[in-house]
Amino acid sequence: MGSAAPSRRTTLSALLASGLGAALTACGGPSRSVGAGGSVTLRYFFWGDSGRADLINKCIAVFEREHPKIKVKSSFAAFDSFWPKLSTAAAGGNPPDVMHVDYAWIRTLGEHGVLADLNDLSGSGKEIDTSTVVESVRTAGLVDDRRVGLPLSHNSVALHYDAEVWAKAGARPPTKRMDWDTFMEQSLKVSKYGRYKQFGMDNPGQNYLGVEIWMRQQGLQMWTENGELGFSPDDMRRYFTKVNEWRKEGALGGPDVVLESLPGYPITTRRVASNLEWDNQVGGRSDMRGSKLSLGQVPSDTSKSGIYSKPGMFLGAAAKSPYLSEAAQFINFLINDRRVGKILGTNIGMPPTTSQEGAADLSDPKVRQVQTYEKQVEKTLASTPPPPADGGASLNVYLMRVAEKLFYDRISVDQAVDLYFDQSKVTLA
Repeated sequence: MGSAAPSRRTTLSALLASGLGAALTACGGPSRSVGAGGSVTLRYFFWGDSGRADLINKCIAVFEREHPKIKVKSSFAAFDSFWPKLSTAAAGGNPPDVMHVDYAWIRTLGEHGVLADLNDLSGSGKEIDTSTVVESVRTAGLVDDRRVGLPLSHNSVALHYDAEVWAKAGARPPTKRMDWDTFMEQSLKVSKYGRYKQFGMDNPGQNYLGVEIWMRQQGLQMWTENGELGFSPDDMRRYFTKVNEWRKEGALGGPDVVLESLPGYPITTRRVASNLEWDNQVGGRSDMRGSKLSLGQVPSDTSKSGIYSKPGMFLGAAAKSPYLSEAAQFINFLINDRRVGKILGTNIGMPPTTSQEGAADLSDPKVRQVQTYEKQVEKTLASTPPPPADGGASLNVYLMRVAEKLFYDRISVDQAVDLYFDQSKVTLA
């Protein structure tokens, strides 16, 4: 039924072979030295686009003015190419001192010693003040009690939708929470209005985010503290069955909608008029779509919303960086300095610390939109769940492959569930 996702050991072996683990834990940069006047240069690698890069470079300029002996050389890549480029840099003995880390990778890189333990550099009178980290993500970035990452932001899932299209279709907007069947009835109206050239919603069963939200609404978890799946084959069977019915009815777009939208997204190419996405993405997605997207309530069949405050990204330091103290100072600046909060706004999410709360420019409508939504849902947010298992990222990719086959009607729901759980035994072994 198609190529399998690599096992956890295979994934890690490839990672180490490519140099990411080996270089970060062994290279350390023997050719790098303190420059004239005692200055050092930190290499900082992050994901994003040119707009984000402009904002981050403004932050770096402020940092360098206040730390004249620390220079920061930044580089960036789109998310999909970030990890291969990071591996290549490490393999060449040129690993970044400071890097962004996704939630899906924090456990893997933390458990295998790729990331430095920042505990000794955190606390009162030390390089990093962690007392200001907001409560909802305070323990995020801890792996086996080692502080391997600091959240650079946090955000929540929202239902992005084009209110104008929904109104023209005569569909009830998701300004208040509906159950899933009711929502799909409204979504179908949008699909019919768009003559199935623009569907009411992108298919939430085609990626881990939709699966995770559904499972959490049922009182389950995507991952347990032990790095195991937190739901059963029967749980996934029920979900896939429902989603497949909604797709066949026309309320949801199929996998062809996703493929035809690449390298964009169905919401930005106007193939769908709503989708589940992190709230801080709404400004960029609106710009790409060419019309404003609103933030609505995620449907649920229970009293649980399923959404939570998630670190948008972590800041980590290479375990063998020769400049860990300087790297920690830079990390502290990015998470605690109010000027950073003002410059970044909500480009990467809500501020990670109380030090930066309220620093964003409220005259920016994109900032106001995200902050308004966060205020609306803050009482419904659950605690941040355990991070994905070692190998979880590759299993998420495999989930997309299985879902694509299912929604192309190439396999049955039972076959899709069996494929996913069979592969999970290999990937998480």
